[in-house]
Amino acid sequence: MRLATRDRICYTNNMTNKKAKNKEFTLSFVEEAIKNPKYKGWTAGRMEVLRPDESAYSMDEIRFFTPRNDEWIKFVDEYDCKDINKAELDKVTKIVKKRFYQQINE
Repeated sequence: MRLATRDRICYTNNMTNKKAKNKEFTLSFVEEAIKNPKYKGWTAGRMEVLRPDESAYSMDEIRFFTPRNDEWIKFVDEYDCKDINKAELDKVTKIVKKRFYQQINE
């Protein structure tokens, strides 16, 4: 499978790819369109959590909705296309939910 995010392309074969020791997940950030002009300068989408040694559809997702700022860009650059273990996944998931998911109250 070919995953493209921003200027990065990740390759993974979900059926046969064997990860480095103790690295059971691959992260991929997927941005989605925001059509409301009120949120110009924001980003929304999902962080896909792929389990490459299982079926091609074996993934979870964690949603994000946040201003596109230096903190967000640095975070995505650090974790996009990265193979991680369960402890790292828990840490990254907490960060996304705490810092990069804004609730809209209109």
